[in-house]
Amino acid sequence: MDNNEKIIKDAQYRKGLSIAFFNATNSAINLISNKKYNNTKEELDHVVVLRDFFLKEHQNYYATVIANIGVNYRAEDSIKKLKDSKTLEELQDNWRLLSEDERRDGEIIKVAKEIKKKFKNEEA
Repeated sequence: MDNNEKIIKDAQYRKGLSIAFFNATNSAINLISNKKYNNTKEELDHVVVLRDFFLKEHQNYYATVIANIGVNYRAEDSIKKLKDSKTLEELQDNWRLLSEDERRDGEIIKVAKEIKKKFKNEEA
């Protein structure tokens, strides 16, 4: 992942966290809004407890669902497949078998280019 991709990913994460914070706060307020609301410290503390509960639920959801999207491969395994290629044609076939995410992975691209260069040099 290059630096620009990392910056974008971090910004998206912070934006999602900010949205989750306000959604959690609004949900907590909505839950107690049916009661007569007197703006007491106890009621405000209850909003904070509910908000924190919703934020924890969001954190768990993010860790188990969102964070794993697009990360369904191990670069080491993909690189091994490419290194096991015996010919340039086999390398190209193995490259086509990789997922789009794998083909955009900088580490995998670097290794693929090195192997391709090696096969090209052997042909010459």
